[in-house]
Amino acid sequence: MYGRITSPNFPKVYPNHKEKIWNITVPKGYSVRIYFTHFNLELSYLCEYDYVKLSSGGKTLAVLCGRDSTDTEEAPGNRTYISADNHLMVVFRSDYSNEKPFTGFEAFYAAEDIDECKQPLDTKPLCSHYCHNYVGGYYCSCRVGYVLHENKRTCTAGDN
Repeated sequence: MYGRITSPNFPKVYPNHKEKIWNITVPKGYSVRIYFTHFNLELSYLCEYDYVKLSSGGKTLAVLCGRDSTDTEEAPGNRTYISADNHLMVVFRSDYSNEKPFTGFEAFYAAEDIDECKQPLDTKPLCSHYCHNYVGGYYCSCRVGYVLHENKRTCTAGDN
């Protein structure tokens, strides 16, 4: 449900030619929130040399490098990243040279409840009347005079 990951040899200089992958999975109904307490990687154009890549739901959330963001590179700063689902893949990669004493990264992650009742603007609501979020899930309920259908999401007029 929570943990800490670091670049190899942290807080010392990270090695050349290294790739390390963390596959973080939390229970369904949760997402993974990650933030960096230390971040010092070699800066390169579009982070092509050394980087930390965050992926979730088949999409890249961020490719991070350097110490501070520029117009073409992103460093995490105080930013928090949240997975699209209950999986987060973190990839650390270093190239053949680490010319300055770049010390890598330290990050902490934790499971965070997904509010299933919050819906993106372009989607249909989960529940036809009321949606109630709870830690790890949600349930639907109906207005007076309606009953919840077998699908547990749709309300239909009750028998009067």
